[in-house]
Amino acid sequence: MLDTTLLAPHRVAISPGRYRVGMPQLALNGLSESWLLAECGDRHWQLLARAGGTPIAQLRDAGGRQVYPAFRSVRLRNADLDAIAENDVLEIASTLGRVSRTQFYSKHVVSTCNGLRGVVEMLSVFVARETAGVNASAVRSAVNGFDEVADCNEGLRFAAHYRASVQARRGHDTRNGLHDCSYAPVPIRPCPSVHFNGAGFLYFARFHELVDQAEWAWFGPHTVPGIATDRQIQYHGNADVGAMLIVELCQMEQGGSLGEYHARLIRADDKKVIADITTRRRADH
Repeated sequence: MLDTTLLAPHRVAISPGRYRVGMPQLALNGLSESWLLAECGDRHWQLLARAGGTPIAQLRDAGGRQVYPAFRSVRLRNADLDAIAENDVLEIASTLGRVSRTQFYSKHVVSTCNGLRGVVEMLSVFVARETAGVNASAVRSAVNGFDEVADCNEGLRFAAHYRASVQARRGHDTRNGLHDCSYAPVPIRPCPSVHFNGAGFLYFARFHELVDQAEWAWFGPHTVPGIATDRQIQYHGNADVGAMLIVELCQMEQGGSLGEYHARLIRADDKKVIADITTRRRADH
């Protein structure tokens, strides 16, 4: 007799990933944040593929368009990346749950034998391009085959925080009086061979790198010893190859401390904000 519990909605998990840390995983101040986000993003897509029983590259909507899981919000929290060194064994444990018909949430717990080293939370939505090759034309699109994935309370809270943050910032100039010339907006043109992925999108795990590049322009050598302990990236759009972006500093801690600041990425041609990025750092003493 069929066990009906097998048909009930459930959380999706894959085997924990184990990695011996080497130069590909390391940056100047410990584990590379870019590598970690990219790896967790890949694990998120693996979880979706397992949940839907279809390779991600084969996802199609009702109109036959190719569908991509695009991130709406990613957060790195409780990070202790500078405690990870060469030859450490790193483990990433990942689970996936449903937020809505088109949105899914994953949680990735990062640890070594010495304990927790960070948590990455990810919220994705299925999108398809209305115009081939034009990233700005990507819109939300539903995909069948994910009905057995259970709702996730953590994911619902994470999505609610995203919506509240977007609503709070909508229609407001968040520069908060930062008019000093040393904090002038920084123009950056993403490099096609570095910042874009195989699907032709500006890669989600490169957005924060553009802000870090602007941070260097704003704060100079003061950024070198700063360790990112919390990073929240909220994605509102994308950009095409060749597009010019503007990185704008919106808010920072009173007194000019580098501890926490909020920046946004803006498409230069139509002034659309494509990402809000909040970074918290601690000084490495």
